[in-house]
Amino acid sequence: MFRKTILVSISVLIAFFSILQSCYKLPTACFTTNIGIDSIRVDTPVIFNASSCSTNASAYNWQFGNGDSLEVAFGPIVTKTFTDTGNIDVYLLVTKGQKQNSFDKIIHVNP
Repeated sequence: MFRKTILVSISVLIAFFSILQSCYKLPTACFTTNIGIDSIRVDTPVIFNASSCSTNASAYNWQFGNGDSLEVAFGPIVTKTFTDTGNIDVYLLVTKGQKQNSFDKIIHVNP
């Protein structure tokens, strides 16, 4: 009986520390697109998906900038259509509580 009680107590402690550890994990940020990421055609809708590879995140903040303007979006999946050619800086910030992580990628929009 004593041995069984100790085994149950150890199992409960292991479960508790596993849950506690997951609460302190940093989120990771990354994203994929529906059409590739290195070169995109102007006026083509692009789906940016952070839920496909980001982990442990509860909020997703996007910034799309070309040096002259900046647009923002929120959520794990956003759709964006670029109307001008050139380089676009796509920045994703993911957060969970006070913890955060980011991913940044320059993409080229072609005619």
